[in-house]
Amino acid sequence: MAEKKKCPKCKKGAPGWMVTFGDLMSLLLTFFVLLLSFAQLDIVKFEKAKGSLTTAFGVQKLEQRNVSPNSPNLIAPMYKQPIVLVKLREQVASFMMRENVDMGDAETVEDNTGFSIQFKGEAMFEADGLTIRQNFQDLLRQIASTLAGDANGGGNLIRVVGHTDNTPPPGGAYPTNWALSMARAAAVTRFLAEQGIDPRRLQARGLGEFHPVADNNSSAGRQRNNRVEIQLSTQTLPRAMDNAMVEIIKPVE
Repeated sequence: MAEKKKCPKCKKGAPGWMVTFGDLMSLLLTFFVLLLSFAQLDIVKFEKAKGSLTTAFGVQKLEQRNVSPNSPNLIAPMYKQPIVLVKLREQVASFMMRENVDMGDAETVEDNTGFSIQFKGEAMFEADGLTIRQNFQDLLRQIASTLAGDANGGGNLIRVVGHTDNTPPPGGAYPTNWALSMARAAAVTRFLAEQGIDPRRLQARGLGEFHPVADNNSSAGRQRNNRVEIQLSTQTLPRAMDNAMVEIIKPVE
């Protein structure tokens, strides 16, 4: 009878294939952790790293920060502003349709600094040049109510800019087109402030005849140049200004 061969002794420790398998699992785990770290990107650290690289390559840019450096939302408002402005523009367009405002008399224009609502001066104001017509008052009330809400970007700066054509102001009440454009801008600014918008967000400017959008040699062109713009900026009211104003108006005990 043949003698049975003895089974060789098993080597101590894990089999060779298991070591390779463990290395593979470790690498996969590391890979997914890396993906997760990108998904949960720390914006503050990212901005610091970006700034260091920018400086190293000789490109430097001074940026204004309108929020406290200790705030967790230091960078987030930069990315929320475009979304906020798009929503506001859609709401304003719906208001104009609801109030039956001729789209030629009022329109929204978007640019890289935000968007603006442009009103034809002759359509917006009564014959005296400063009294806002009733249908435009109703529209401005709805716009002011929207712009005043914190949920809709309540801190955005609002610039009211008046423009004229190149003809002298009628009636002699204003010595220059600068004065007329400034008076119209101030009238709209005051109306918006009366509707509840924080006056610190409002700025009134009169640019006269020097920023036309059409040819002043035609009646249609002059009508387009006689306009008032309400510009909603991506720039927001600085929080530091908020705190400073609170301290200034705090009563002395």
